[in-house]
Amino acid sequence: MRLTCALTTCAVLATSSCATYQAKWDEKVNTAATPDDAAAAALVEGDAAWEQRGEKAKLQEAIAKWEVGFEKQPSAELAAKLSRAHYLLGDGYLSLEGDESGRDNEYQRGLDWATRALTMSAPEFAKAMTEGKKHAEAITLAPKEAVPGMYWYATNLGKWAASKGFTTRLKYKDDIKATMLHVKALDENYFHAAPWRYFGSFEAVTAGIAGGSLEKSEENFKKAVELAPNYLGTKVLWADYLCTKKQDKETFKRLLDEVIAADPTVEAEIEAENRLEQKKAQKLLKDIEDKF
Repeated sequence: MRLTCALTTCAVLATSSCATYQAKWDEKVNTAATPDDAAAAALVEGDAAWEQRGEKAKLQEAIAKWEVGFEKQPSAELAAKLSRAHYLLGDGYLSLEGDESGRDNEYQRGLDWATRALTMSAPEFAKAMTEGKKHAEAITLAPKEAVPGMYWYATNLGKWAASKGFTTRLKYKDDIKATMLHVKALDENYFHAAPWRYFGSFEAVTAGIAGGSLEKSEENFKKAVELAPNYLGTKVLWADYLCTKKQDKETFKRLLDEVIAADPTVEAEIEAENRLEQKKAQKLLKDIEDKF
């Protein structure tokens, strides 16, 4: 019944308009800017605020400080950090608050910063894009040092596209997949086995619609948990995407109960993210009867 409804919805949405993200691959970053004390101080203050990103206000402070610092001390690394920060603000805090407009705006800003990260860390890729090459072909030119920019570009683009509807998601599906495949080939462990986690979600979302596989979805989620067992977001996505698609209520509840019972402080580096994932798990469990 749910699959029939999903296919009917897709048929309807396929006739709707498609949003487009205009990436500025030819944007010139002023790498010749002269660093000054104010910019250096802003970057230090931004780093300190980031360490306290378990508070929404501190995350917003980190973003503001880093953006000031970038004007005088631009780098691909900082641009990727800003992309990640905007994603966290949108997908974590604003999503939980129910602020869909604010959430989607953060995905857009995350995309903009990831684009800057890629133009700086993967100039051959950016050049190929300005010359009209297809994204899936050009992305293979990106070197390993561009992995952060690639990952946060694909992650923000995926969530932004999903927020715009089925046709937009379909439009960017292959570009995102190609980017994540390249990230996986270069560093399968990046951001706590993120490529494996992504393909767990991707296979579940596209199963029965665009060639995905529920079996492959589960294999990818299991591999992500094996490689990075302390990152709680994997089990949240597993429950939200795969278990609902399979209508596996028992596993849905088990995974989310495990997330809620886990110690979010096991890895200090991701404590803030894990605490947000626990809140997502609580919200999903609260809505369990609406999903099954």
